[in-house]
Amino acid sequence: MSLSWIQGQELVRDVRPILEKHDAAALVRHLERYWPADRLVALLGCGDADAEKTALVCLALTGSMAHGSRVVRVLHSSDPAAVGFAEYALWSIWMRAGDDEANASLHAAVQLIGEECFELAVERLTELIARCPRFAEAYNQRAIALFLQGEYAQAAEDCTRTLRFNPYHFGALAGLGHCHAAQGRLEPALDAYRATLQLHPQLEGIRQSLQQIEQGLHKHALAEGPWRFDPS
Repeated sequence: MSLSWIQGQELVRDVRPILEKHDAAALVRHLERYWPADRLVALLGCGDADAEKTALVCLALTGSMAHGSRVVRVLHSSDPAAVGFAEYALWSIWMRAGDDEANASLHAAVQLIGEECFELAVERLTELIARCPRFAEAYNQRAIALFLQGEYAQAAEDCTRTLRFNPYHFGALAGLGHCHAAQGRLEPALDAYRATLQLHPQLEGIRQSLQQIEQGLHKHALAEGPWRFDPS
């Protein structure tokens, strides 16, 4: 019985009562005092499935960009629940990687995208990027808004900028593949989709896009007829 396994059991017993109350603020305070994020990361791979999932839930609240390289490894787990918790933790970390004002601006822009106010979202995200030029998720969300307007080349540039500041961003890699595919740049799209699956092997939609392009290119090579991939 390893020390990390024992500590994992301790984490589950310690935070379960707070989790059951659904009191996120109280949980954050408790974690900051007793379970700093570095300690939580150390429990990933401790051998206790409940402890690892609990650590991921906690990291969604208190983890930082510095912990992404360790959390992303869980995406390779054979446990679908663990993969889901890891994905949630990563998105949570990425969405609050700025200061309070920047995070609020990002969430407001995301809401605009959800309301299909794409031009306004791009405008607000451009303002945010001017203030916080290293905020990876601001570039990613602007890429989404640009893609939805059909501005594929500009969206691809923002996906690349996202990856410059967050190389573990499987969403930006997938988005880069979609941008290339939409422009008919199929070989770069294949490269991006393959890289995405190296980070997150469980993304079945990306696997299907990859297979669709590969099959289409094969048929095109045999028939020498026109073929274009539709990423939608």
